[in-house]
Amino acid sequence: MIKNSIKYSMRIRLFVLLLILVITMLIGLFIIFLITGNINIGLKDSEEFIINNHTYISEKVKKYYENIAAEVLSFSKIVSLDIESKLAEKQLNINDLTNNPILLEDVISNELNQVLLYLNKSKSSGAFIILNATINDKLPDSENSKAGIYLKNLEPNIINSTNPTIYMLMGNPNIAYNNNISLHPNWKMEFSIKNSPYYNIPIDFSSNIAKTSKLYYWSSCFTLPGTYEEIMTCTAPLKDSNGNVFGVCGLDISSMLFKLSFMPNKDMFERTFSMLSPISENNVKTEQALIAADYTAKNILNGEDINILNGMGELYLYEYDDKSFLGYHDFIKLYPEDSEFSKDKWILSIMVPESDIMSYALKTNLRLLAVCFILMSLGVLISFIISKHYIKPIHNAINIIKQNPSKDVKTNIPEFDDLIECISTREETDPDSLILNEFLSNLRTLSPSERAVFNLYAENNTAKEIAQKMFLSINTIKTHTKHLYAKLNIKSKDELLLYVEMLKESGKKIT
Repeated sequence: MIKNSIKYSMRIRLFVLLLILVITMLIGLFIIFLITGNINIGLKDSEEFIINNHTYISEKVKKYYENIAAEVLSFSKIVSLDIESKLAEKQLNINDLTNNPILLEDVISNELNQVLLYLNKSKSSGAFIILNATINDKLPDSENSKAGIYLKNLEPNIINSTNPTIYMLMGNPNIAYNNNISLHPNWKMEFSIKNSPYYNIPIDFSSNIAKTSKLYYWSSCFTLPGTYEEIMTCTAPLKDSNGNVFGVCGLDISSMLFKLSFMPNKDMFERTFSMLSPISENNVKTEQALIAADYTAKNILNGEDINILNGMGELYLYEYDDKSFLGYHDFIKLYPEDSEFSKDKWILSIMVPESDIMSYALKTNLRLLAVCFILMSLGVLISFIISKHYIKPIHNAINIIKQNPSKDVKTNIPEFDDLIECISTREETDPDSLILNEFLSNLRTLSPSERAVFNLYAENNTAKEIAQKMFLSINTIKTHTKHLYAKLNIKSKDELLLYVEMLKESGKKIT
């Protein structure tokens, strides 16, 4: 038993075909995006943004820190020679400075111009000299109190100004007054070197190393005693011609200066920040880092060590507790290979909260999906319109053929016209078709009354029944019958019914 199949019109078939084509193309496009990684275009954009930021900031940091180290070495050399010469003129040595306030003031005052010069020239936020001497070694904790001078630029964002705002943070106030320099709100007379690696470490190492250029030292970020200011210092020992160490000099980079100088581009992510920090194995020491950010990144990091993990693509994942960041880092070389401190590792990193990047990637991919949805909707609409306009002339041609199936009919569709001609040719060469066509041709010659009689005979009515239905006499019906038999070239009602049956079987209409 053959089951009846569902019949679909040509228009529906064409519409479905075009729709499948559109969907297939979109799936292909989606696969291409997936293979090439463009489906994660948001992550790719984030990665490119962070790495470009890192490349730019990293180059600036390297150049700036190399310049600061060079300036500190020059500063150390000049100050060492000046102080040695000054003491030699008086036939004194460094040991004579302790408990001699007048001499200390004279020696330090003599170096004021050098401190100012290197503060401005280096574009740093502070410059200082610390001598291994004190005004009074009888005072409590005098072993940790050292004389010197420390000048600060409180507006590092305008350190290129011809008139920077300079304050004295530490040193003899007479020197400040005599040179029109204001005292810092947190001014102190002398330095406290207790737990001060920027002083103690260069001093400790300098006794065994003759070459001063190997001994400049970068401290990690710390809060300057007696202030709220976070700084990072570069210091070098002060040595006389005999190799005797009598103090240090150096420059500092405040957290504000670092922020203003190395703020990353934030066009894509508002919470992007850069960070220069020591690193131990895979732990970033944020408590000892300088950070450039517009928001309180330092508070978010909370001084916690950050673990470096594998991230996505070229980016690293940085985590501690429930906080996570995506970013990129590379090592910053602060020392030459032969330095005593070359083992200290520092990195410059650019980070963005992971949630910000994921949110951006989601929005970007949603926009991509929205575009795909719009393209698919347009594809469906276009398929609908094309199917309609494509099938319309075919439908019209079929109606033309139904109304007039002769070969003289033209549909203006070559395939249909060829089909009509082919069918007509076959009909003309088929004997049965020739007889039927002749019968149909003769049928058109009947008068209206004769045709009415023929139609009733075709319905298998008798002559008597036809007379009753047409309200005519039986003789009139017999006359019409005689005439239509002659015109149709038939001899009986049975022959008439045979022709009618043949026409029905051939699918031809009795017109």
